Amino acid sequence: MIQLPVEEAEIDPGHAHTWHLSFPHDPAAPAARLPTSYNQAVHLAAAWAAHAANRPVTTFAIACSFDLPSRLDLPALEAALLHLVQRHEVLRTRCRPTAWGVSVHGCAPTRAHLEHVEAGPLTSRASTRAHLHQLLRQVNPITGPLVVMGAVVRERSATVHIVYDHLVADVLSAPITVADLTRAYEDLTHHRRPDPTPAGSFWDFARQERTYNQALRATDEQLRHWRDFTTGQTPFLPAFPLALGVQPGHRYPPVNRTRNLLAAHLTQRVETACRASGGTLLTGLLAATAASVRDEGGPDTFRALMPINRRGPGQHSHSLGWFVSAVPIAIPAPRHASTDALMARAGQGYEAARRQAAVQSARAQQLLGHADDTATDDRPALFFSYLDFRTVPGAEHPTNRAARVHLWYPASNGTFFWFHRNHSGLHLNTLHADTPLARRTVGCLVRRLTRRLRILASA
Repeated sequence: MIQLPVEEAEIDPGHAHTWHLSFPHDPAAPAARLPTSYNQAVHLAAAWAAHAANRPVTTFAIACSFDLPSRLDLPALEAALLHLVQRHEVLRTRCRPTAWGVSVHGCAPTRAHLEHVEAGPLTSRASTRAHLHQLLRQVNPITGPLVVMGAVVRERSATVHIVYDHLVADVLSAPITVADLTRAYEDLTHHRRPDPTPAGSFWDFARQERTYNQALRATDEQLRHWRDFTTGQTPFLPAFPLALGVQPGHRYPPVNRTRNLLAAHLTQRVETACRASGGTLLTGLLAATAASVRDEGGPDTFRALMPINRRGPGQHSHSLGWFVSAVPIAIPAPRHASTDALMARAGQGYEAARRQAAVQSARAQQLLGHADDTATDDRPALFFSYLDFRTVPGAEHPTNRAARVHLWYPASNGTFFWFHRNHSGLHLNTLHADTPLARRTVGCLVRRLTRRLRILASA
């Protein structure tokens, strides 16, 4: 799997189909009111604030796209899509605007139905790309839908798309989706019944998260790392430390780009060098990023928010949902520090951040008395992420190797660095405000970082 902007999607022409979820009204079986996770509450608050102010709802959409390399059995695909919805409770979520915000409800598996529409022929890669972009633009946490499904069907193959609003899925949901769907499709085309076992409930996870975080107090040891992270002039949400030419409170169209940083053999050499210095590829990337930011004129300590997957190895390991917790990470990078010293500092910074995974940032912000800006969609935070798509849940299915995940965010003043590794090497997907200075700044930083990694590979 690789993470690409939708503008870089390469989908062969074909006949387009779409499916939307519907939940027929049944007064005898009312939808259950659900406890939102902290991530969802912030997401909904931002969306509702925009909706109430008659501004466009700036949502965050995630799409996974994969190929079925033989003649498509359309009824079997539709049955597999419905099986996915029935297996994962979070996909049966509905949002209802109210006088005070948005309420979230869930529906029983037997009440979920798919509405199939033939969208017609797409005659070029440009038109298939535009079709996928249109699906990404459809999802909306206020007006719905939260999930859209589609396929581009050809004589001897098909490309399948599943699009989620971030409210119901994170990036790690993409490989799980591909694995679940392809297994169910294979079962159905071979006249076998797909596994009827429901996946672990995201809503159970949300309840547990709420219980833990509501019991926290500002003086608790669990919040010490957050307290240290925000000492002095450091903002609660760390901004990109180099000049981007953006104005506070303004949203900008984003530049979304994926670069191949290293081929597979060079990535392996970097990992070997990192382990020789007592680290891992992840801590090596943290150290290299911290040093590169410093050398581009940034501070001696690199600060960012880092998404941590909280599924764990248990009941939620193959569940769809928003299981990611954003933790504060700080990596000191003194100018004359050796590679081993930088790696050690990166490892210490990562471990300190990882121990904060159960503490939700919105709850930490509330407890530590910072201004409550969680209900705004203008959050200029810097995110650093790393995923190894060779080892994520569902990666064992061969279809996942060639699958794609696309993230679409129509306007932002935040900065995202999504490092990801797959069988072809190490890649970096960046998203930042579209200003001339931001393009130059991020471009220079990525080039410096790539040179540093290549030097490490040749060590």
